[in-house]
Amino acid sequence: MKNNQLPLWRVLLYSTASAGLNILGITVSTWLLYFYAPPPDSGRVTYIPAVAMGILLMVATFWDAVIDPFIGHASDTMRSRFGRRKPFLMFASPFILLGAILLWTPPSQTNITLNIFYFLVIILIYHTSYSLVGIPYDATMPEMAPETHPRLRLSYWKSFFGIAGVLVGSLVAAPLFGTIGPVAMGVVVGVVGVVTIYLSLLGIQETKRPVGETMTAMESLRATFQNRQFLILFFSTLLVHIAYQMILANFPYFVTLVLRQTEGDVGIYQGVLILCIALTGPFWTWLNRKYSQKILLNASVLLLALIMGLGFFVGVVPGITPALQAYLFVALVGAALGGYLILIYAMMGNVVDYDEMLTHRRREAMYYGTFSFAIGLGTAVGTLVLPLLLERFGYTQANPLGVRLAFPVMAVFVAAGLLVFQRYRVGDTPEETRRNLGMEP
Repeated sequence: MKNNQLPLWRVLLYSTASAGLNILGITVSTWLLYFYAPPPDSGRVTYIPAVAMGILLMVATFWDAVIDPFIGHASDTMRSRFGRRKPFLMFASPFILLGAILLWTPPSQTNITLNIFYFLVIILIYHTSYSLVGIPYDATMPEMAPETHPRLRLSYWKSFFGIAGVLVGSLVAAPLFGTIGPVAMGVVVGVVGVVTIYLSLLGIQETKRPVGETMTAMESLRATFQNRQFLILFFSTLLVHIAYQMILANFPYFVTLVLRQTEGDVGIYQGVLILCIALTGPFWTWLNRKYSQKILLNASVLLLALIMGLGFFVGVVPGITPALQAYLFVALVGAALGGYLILIYAMMGNVVDYDEMLTHRRREAMYYGTFSFAIGLGTAVGTLVLPLLLERFGYTQANPLGVRLAFPVMAVFVAAGLLVFQRYRVGDTPEETRRNLGMEP
């Protein structure tokens, strides 16, 4: 079915889950490390030391990354009266809410070992349930929009709602964290997230195309990793998301230690970032009428690498206030991310189409699950790299060098992702893909 046959109400309802999932995602990514391992001179309780938190978060995200392809396979092979995707959203959502609340309730202010075991159990529950919802949900996009340009349009709306969710999470979570506390914050974002997931069930329309004979999980995973074009996108995405996770987790430290502002101000700077992602999204979509998605992704990632490298100098340029420097920096990062986040998900749909040429099967969730594996690995590495930089080089107001050095390190990871992407050959249409790869019509 062509995307232009989808009524707008269905597109909008479908996209609501993206808002809720991103509200949850930005809240946890931004505040979890800071909550458990605050700056030593902040006066807050240190429940788990920063490096130990980095290791625990890496373990949790690695677990999430490993299970994602298998969740994708389970969704691709699911046969029920509700379809292949909806049962996962229906039954896993309550566990997301449970995890979103319990993450902020460590059992002890002094027993670090107890806190470590408690945190590991709850974060695994949260990540598992989040993936059980997120992977089948992402896999519905190429089903609902099988053609490239309509798919980019649907990706735009999905990204728009996701950006709106990140913006709401950024602006709301920081004041909630500083006023009514992290537990109440978890309740609010958890309830909102689950409500939007259930709303999206009214908009999801699964494919009527033949899905082909099923493979076993290992056969499907093997076929996925034999797709060279997907591997290029996989490793490029992994490297870029190391930097993406680092910048999210670095925000509270950057604002409170480098800019010397309050925890409540973190949401303002995040809001500027997300607003710029949202405002530049239509511009990147318009550019796709003139240029290929590959050219545009190259441009957005190159811009992102250059701007992130300049983050080291924010606050030290003479003649401009540190706050204005920070706003300009954040706005430019948002402009680059606005292109990257829209394009990368649309291009994943193109990779799924390419896989159908090779295997004669529709395996959307396996690919989005394995793609999420790349994001998860990137998140895991970024979660560990940042605490190591902070501990090694300093993260106090007297010495915030570790916070500053994080930005050029991010730039290196993004540049590496750009280099890997240069061998990507999948086109914007199946016909272009066949030409690029020398395949017979």
